[in-house]
Amino acid sequence: MRAIFQLVPVIADIIAAHCPHTVARRDFMRACIHEDWQEAKGMVQGMLAEPWLLRGYQESRLREFLELLPDTGRAV
Repeated sequence: MRAIFQLVPVIADIIAAHCPHTVARRDFMRACIHEDWQEAKGMVQGMLAEPWLLRGYQESRLREFLELLPDTGRAV
C-alpha cells in the first residue's frame, strides 16, 4: 500500500498536466485518499486510452500505478 501512496502525487501531477484548469487532480487525490480504487483506476485508464498525449516516463508510471492497485473484483 505504501508504494501506491508514494506514486499518488506523481500520477496526480501527470493528470494535472493533461487536464489543466480542471479539478481532475483534486478528484484523483480524493479518490486515492478515500481508497476508491475503482475511481482512481478509471482516471488512469482514461489517460492510457490516449497514449499519444503522454510524454517520457508518464505511460510507464501510469501502468506501474495500475499494477499496484488492489483487485477490487469489479471491471472498469
